[in-house]
Amino acid sequence: MLGNSKFVDELLTRMPELANELNSRRQSLLHLAATKRDHQIVTRLMQVNLDMCLVCNLDGRNPLHIATIKGYIYVLVKLFYGKPWAARSLMAQGDTILHGCVRCNQLEALELLAIKFLIYREEVDKNRKNKDGLKVLNLLSQSQRDEFANDESLSDVIRNNILLSKQEPDQSNAISKAKGSNVDWLERKCHHLILAALLLANMAFHAAVNPPSGVWQDNDPSHRAGHLLSSSNCLYPISYKRIANPNTYTQFLISNTFGFMASLIIIQLLISGLPIRRKLFKWVLMVAMSVAIAAMVFAYAVSLVPLTSDPAYSLLLIRLWTSFIILLFAAQKVRLMIKFFKFVGNLIMRFINWISFEA
Repeated sequence: MLGNSKFVDELLTRMPELANELNSRRQSLLHLAATKRDHQIVTRLMQVNLDMCLVCNLDGRNPLHIATIKGYIYVLVKLFYGKPWAARSLMAQGDTILHGCVRCNQLEALELLAIKFLIYREEVDKNRKNKDGLKVLNLLSQSQRDEFANDESLSDVIRNNILLSKQEPDQSNAISKAKGSNVDWLERKCHHLILAALLLANMAFHAAVNPPSGVWQDNDPSHRAGHLLSSSNCLYPISYKRIANPNTYTQFLISNTFGFMASLIIIQLLISGLPIRRKLFKWVLMVAMSVAIAAMVFAYAVSLVPLTSDPAYSLLLIRLWTSFIILLFAAQKVRLMIKFFKFVGNLIMRFINWISFEA
């Protein structure tokens, strides 16, 4: 049918609803005519139903996108003048019609759009970013930018924009990348965090069922077989007698339980399918991992007491680790307080400016 404009004209006269039909790929006759560069059939189809210029296929492309990507300038002009709003439709990856020109190396179509339309019309946003956060000029290679910047046929406005894009990086894009860097790191390291949490949970479980001091092997008036040596109320191992605090095993059990539960919380959070890009989720995960690591180090230090002849080394390790954790949390608190005071200061300045403006 395509290529026979008289037949198509007669068919559309008798059955105009054919212009609205879509195939399995959601392509209309206008899509196919634009693909085949048949401008006469394109014109006739636009006369029947101009709104078909806005219909997108499964690839997210309307007839104007197809004509642009193929480089069919005459068809492109007809479609654009017929339905300028079709140029604002985004393709599958969030690309604008200008992104499509650059990606498919259709520089003639890009030049036509830039010269004829973009300076005088607002249908296409020249600063629009795609899904990757890139503008149209960001997709141009260095050689293509130099070619456009030195082209005397282009207007001064376009050449100045290209020169500025070469000299100044996209600050908003850099800020968005900086904000998302931590989240992207968390997404990349998700499986490593699960492995670390599983390892910590495994250590905590085995430390609980196999305590460092062992269990009694025989029955005695002061104890019974199977009871923990370190938890016996009547008799402590020799190493525990040298400690001022007799509740060392209780401390070990508490810290080990905290580490075990924190590890399980981390695993559950990572496999639950919750939005990992949320700041709250990241904060909860960071706190849980810090608690798990701190608790396991403390449990390890306490477990060394019944295994060493001199508990001073274990106590020194406990004090050093406790001091490190306190300093870490203090630094975090100072950082949060600085952010809070900056936020309050900005609010006060806005309020003062508002009062001055009202006065």
